[in-house]
Amino acid sequence: MKLFKVAISKSKLNLMPQNERIFFVLFGALLNDLSMFQKLMIFSTNRRTTNQVLRTAQNMQTLTLARFQIGILSEGYQLLQKNYFGNPLSKEYEPLLSKPAKQSLKNLKRYFSTNENWMCSVRNRFCFHYPSSEEIEKLVDDAPASEVFEIFMSEFFGNCLFSMSNAIVNFGILKCMGSSDLESAMVKFLKDANKVSRWFGDFLGECLLVIANKYLGFEHTEVGIPEPPDINVIALPYFIKGERN
Repeated sequence: MKLFKVAISKSKLNLMPQNERIFFVLFGALLNDLSMFQKLMIFSTNRRTTNQVLRTAQNMQTLTLARFQIGILSEGYQLLQKNYFGNPLSKEYEPLLSKPAKQSLKNLKRYFSTNENWMCSVRNRFCFHYPSSEEIEKLVDDAPASEVFEIFMSEFFGNCLFSMSNAIVNFGILKCMGSSDLESAMVKFLKDANKVSRWFGDFLGECLLVIANKYLGFEHTEVGIPEPPDINVIALPYFIKGERN
């Protein structure tokens, strides 16, 4: 596979006005994070199985990745409010964007105007901070009386699965989303993580290209990497054999 490497000296980076330089660095990092989590979520769902234990592990793994991706998206929109909407960049760069990029920005504004509260709540309570003792107690109390929790133990720590803990956290996410149906809420959770990530990618990716073209130019060298595997055949297992030395 061919890639195009653009070398950016510090002196060239310093030619950017401060607002653009901060935007370029911050949102490049955000796009890297979203790209990684998006691929991990795809890899986590690529393997189909009828084994109930494997399905439990796969679902827990996928929802955990989506939970952190939702946290990153919430954080990303707060960065947009501070570093794009809150300064002259929006007036300068928005007219330069394509219709699809502008539409993605509109989608982000519309989405977060109605969903920001639950996404921020998930971010604050279940992504970058663990729930308090009191909240865990309340989540356990609020769990359905008929609920049966599970844990799976192994001699190898990496193969232990405390699905009980994630199931209880999921009840908390359900409350954040204001839903009474766990299954439909989790489907929405995964779909939203996917579509909002795409909107960020379409909008921010084009913004960074506009800034790069204005200040850095597109002088590049061609580099090669081994042909990567197809995205549809990579599977991310939960259970593994052996320990890494």
